[in-house]
Amino acid sequence: MSEDPRSIGRYLIQSTLGRGAMGAIYKAHDPDIDRPVAIKVIRADLLASEDRDAYIARFRREAQAAGRCTHPNIVALYDFALHEGNPYLAMEFVDGVTLAQARPAQGAFAPGDAVFVLLQVLSALQAAHDAGIVHRDIKPANILLVGGTRVKVADFGIARMNTANLTLHDDVIGTPSYMSPEQCRGEKVDARADIFAAGIVLFEMLAGHKPFRGERTAEVLAKIMVEPTPDLLALAPQAGASLCAVVTKAMAKSASDRYASADEMAQALRQAALSGGTDVDDRTVIAPPLKQRPTDAAAALSSTMPFDAALLSTLSSKLAGLVGPIATYLVRSAVQKANNLEELCAELESKLEQPEDRAAFHIEVQRQLLRATSADSRALNTAAPATAVADQAAPSISSTDLERVQTALARHVGPMARVMVKRAAAGTGSLQALKERLAEEIVDARDRAEFLRC
Repeated sequence: MSEDPRSIGRYLIQSTLGRGAMGAIYKAHDPDIDRPVAIKVIRADLLASEDRDAYIARFRREAQAAGRCTHPNIVALYDFALHEGNPYLAMEFVDGVTLAQARPAQGAFAPGDAVFVLLQVLSALQAAHDAGIVHRDIKPANILLVGGTRVKVADFGIARMNTANLTLHDDVIGTPSYMSPEQCRGEKVDARADIFAAGIVLFEMLAGHKPFRGERTAEVLAKIMVEPTPDLLALAPQAGASLCAVVTKAMAKSASDRYASADEMAQALRQAALSGGTDVDDRTVIAPPLKQRPTDAAAALSSTMPFDAALLSTLSSKLAGLVGPIATYLVRSAVQKANNLEELCAELESKLEQPEDRAAFHIEVQRQLLRATSADSRALNTAAPATAVADQAAPSISSTDLERVQTALARHVGPMARVMVKRAAAGTGSLQALKERLAEEIVDARDRAEFLRC
């Protein structure tokens, strides 16, 4: 299709979300049900003419099976049809970021975040496997993060259509770096191929890079089939031996040596997390996308006028108490859609899944965020040295201590540390009280503990 259509089937096209070798994906509106949908159109010319009808028929059957698989961690598949000879899928529209986009600046995820993501991926896989569906293409680009706390797996039922950048064998389906050895050999696969891919995704999250790398597809496939799994514990000692052992078992060369099911791997992950002291509670969140993440939160928000940086930093801080570090990304995204403060806050509230969270954020906005915005903005944009903070601090706290506290806090909040220390010190009578007050603004418990030791 040379240009974007105005409609596909009954769906009214609103915007183009992406294009690739396979075709295009659009955001559309379903007028019959009045909801947004994502439409994925597959280029029919990719299918050999003699196999095209059989291929589409098989694809239809797999799409029907996937459409019957409903799970909170699976992107729902609504419809399958043809448009001008091109097969297309209508899917749930998910307003989130991919796991690939959410990779932290340092490359590796915290073990708690990694386990948190994989447990939801495995829950999705178990539901699909119970329905007789093997995904065949589990990878970071097919794992979506919604609101910082919900994980959704995309492209169930359509992996057989994704033939770009693959070997030509009809049964070799998947993206090379995440394929199981049996996929590489063109053998029949079962649920354990998805277990292998999930192990590679977890390896990559913990180590910051893929386990098997190469300049050419053939080189990567050969390594997957022959080379032993790299020593994850040596690459990511913070993950701990138990968690690394889970990854190693999931990535066993022989399918019979892997976990027999996604549920079995999930149970092993939970036990490894507990034995290693990894915090995997339901408040674990994912960091903002690498492509959106500058060196610090204040810099991330500095270009989002007409809203001033101090106001946006305060909004981000309050939102972070509910969704974690992804708050900075959500604020930046909301700014692109909002024309005023009311619209901005409403957009941010819409990203909170729980009504009580939305209410709590709304109260925080009304009670705290609108106070002294202009003063904070002027302070943030004035490059005063740390000693200037000391001049207005409580006399019982030395300038040396204030500089040390500001430096320690800046590791976690960036340049906003200067403003935060100045504001907190003005009403604090002791160094310990100052540190405890500032620590409340640090979301991560381990970061708080590190700051309090400064």
